Amino acid sequence: MIKHLVALGLVTALAACSAPQVPSLPPQLTTAPPVATTGFLTAYAEETIPLSVPRLRAFMERQPLIDFLEPTENISNPVASQVLAGTWPAPGAARWLRLADGHYVVERVVENEPDFFKYQVYVFTNATGRGVEQIVGEQRFVPVDGGTRFEWTYNVLPTNFLTRQVVRGNLDEIDRYITGGLRGFAEATQGSG
Repeated sequence: MIKHLVALGLVTALAACSAPQVPSLPPQLTTAPPVATTGFLTAYAEETIPLSVPRLRAFMERQPLIDFLEPTENISNPVASQVLAGTWPAPGAARWLRLADGHYVVERVVENEPDFFKYQVYVFTNATGRGVEQIVGEQRFVPVDGGTRFEWTYNVLPTNFLTRQVVRGNLDEIDRYITGGLRGFAEATQGSG
């Protein structure tokens, strides 16, 4: 009971705070924190794509997955990006994504293998930054009959126990966000084989 009251108090306090101001400039590149490996709340999506792994990855280069993300009630979709360091999508490369609401996130590539892509989102200018330390995304490409199973794991690391409860309450929305984006991407690959 006390946990629920504390969590409710946190939600109320966060709601009472004004939304972070939309920045007039993109964020500067900062040193990324170590990539977390535990403590996540996780959303997951998968789709079977009618392309081989190499053809799927080539399609992703031409039609990035972020182009298929649709906003939800609390999640704004990316509308622009700019590489800040390295060559995207090589490991170590970093970029900002401008969201439709004018806010930004910064993400960097952690690993990029033919059958695996891992990235870290660690700067948030929006309200997400109040409760999320980082997001670690993992995309696996598994050969199956008729194409490739695209598995997307979206690991969210809350900043503490209290914000963990808020993030947990939003997991369904995060799941809908990545599932919808991956579904739109899968539909776009139809006929491109």
